Amino acid sequence: MVASITRKHRRRKTHYIKVSLLLLAAIVIFGWLLNTWMTEKLTIPISETTAEHSSNRSLDQLFTEAVRHMQHREYERAIPLWHSVMLINPSIPEVKVNMGFSLYEMERFTVARDYFISAMEQDAFQANAYYGLAITSEKMGDLQGAMGAMRSYIHLAANDEDERFVRKARAALWEWESQLLSKSAEQESAVSNTKPGQ
Repeated sequence: MVASITRKHRRRKTHYIKVSLLLLAAIVIFGWLLNTWMTEKLTIPISETTAEHSSNRSLDQLFTEAVRHMQHREYERAIPLWHSVMLINPSIPEVKVNMGFSLYEMERFTVARDYFISAMEQDAFQANAYYGLAITSEKMGDLQGAMGAMRSYIHLAANDEDERFVRKARAALWEWESQLLSKSAEQESAVSNTKPGQ
């Protein structure tokens, strides 16, 4: 009887060891497959034009060409190049700022604003993004937003930027403040003129 219990115990122990080894092997294989699948390069479908730009030219060449188009006021030509640069390296906030300025010049203010905000989310100290957001907000009729963004630009750019840009920003801020004061005075005057008994 003792011998049969010992044999049963050995069989169970052997069975548990086999099952444990099989389970461990399955986990290792599954982990390896999962790791291989997760670290595989992702393929992102892009247009032929963008693929041509990306494959034939380096990031620096694309960036330089896009800047050149902006300097020549060829914003519609700069935009696809900025897209190509963003596809190659989406972590450069300056590219989003330049895309925003290109769109601003084409009077596509809503999309330009989104690019400026995206650049600020990527780098909160990107002064030019605040400037772009300020002038775009003004064009969209949001003077409060324009003033807030311009104040941020002045704060960030005071030590780094050319003084003439900071002076220009301060002048815009003063102009917007006076516009808001004028609107406020007009509204108060309109309210006081409509009060009964006067």
